Amino acid sequence: MVVKFLVCSRIHMKTTCHSKLLFLISLCLLGVALGNLNAQVARADVQGLTGEATYTIAGAAAIALRAGASVPAGAIVTTGRSSAVDLYFGPEIGTVRLTQNTILSLEKLDRAQTSLTLLEGSIVGWGAKVPANTDYQVKLPNGIVGIVEGKYRLDARSYLVLLNGAMAFAYVAPGAPPTPYTLKAPPAVYFSPIEGVKPAPAPLQREVELQCKGKLR
Repeated sequence: MVVKFLVCSRIHMKTTCHSKLLFLISLCLLGVALGNLNAQVARADVQGLTGEATYTIAGAAAIALRAGASVPAGAIVTTGRSSAVDLYFGPEIGTVRLTQNTILSLEKLDRAQTSLTLLEGSIVGWGAKVPANTDYQVKLPNGIVGIVEGKYRLDARSYLVLLNGAMAFAYVAPGAPPTPYTLKAPPAVYFSPIEGVKPAPAPLQREVELQCKGKLR
C-alpha cells in the first residue's frame, strides 16, 4: 500500500492539508509502509563536497563520495566533522546540503514521490518547486515535513526554518497525538517544539542564508 503525503500547494487550503497530515501520521504509527522501495531506480547527484562524506547501502562497506558521483535510492549518506555535501535531486526537488555530522537516508526517489529520512544532524535546501502531482517529504524522528517550495533548514530535533516558500509539518511529541502546522514565507518563520511557528529573527535568517551560500568543490 502506497501512502501519499499530500501537501497543499495553496496555503489557503489549510484545513484539507491538516487532515491529510494527520491521516498520514496515524498510518505511519500503525506501521504502514511508505511505497515499494524495491522498484526504485532514481538517484541523487553529488554537486559538491567539502571534508568527508560517505554512503552505504544495506549494510555494505561505506563508499566515499566525490563531486560528480551519483547516490542511489536506498542509500544512507553520512557527513563527518567540518564536512558538507550537496545532493541535487532534479529541478523539482532542488538541492539539499547535508551539514556536518548529518545522517540522511534516501528512502524513495521517483517521479511521484521523493522521501528522505533525516536521522541525525541538519540539512538546508533550496530550489524546490514541487508540482501538484509530486510529493516531497522528509521524515524526522518526531514528525514528517512536506515541502512545497522554497529555501529551508531542517534539524533532526524538529527545529525548522523557512526563508521563503511553503511547507507543512506534522509534529509528534513523545506520548502525544500528532499536531499539524503550516509554514509560509516570506516573512521568514521557524518552528520549535516548544514555541510552535514563530517569525524568524534576523540573526537566524542570516545564519541559514550563510549555510546555503557558496559552492562546494
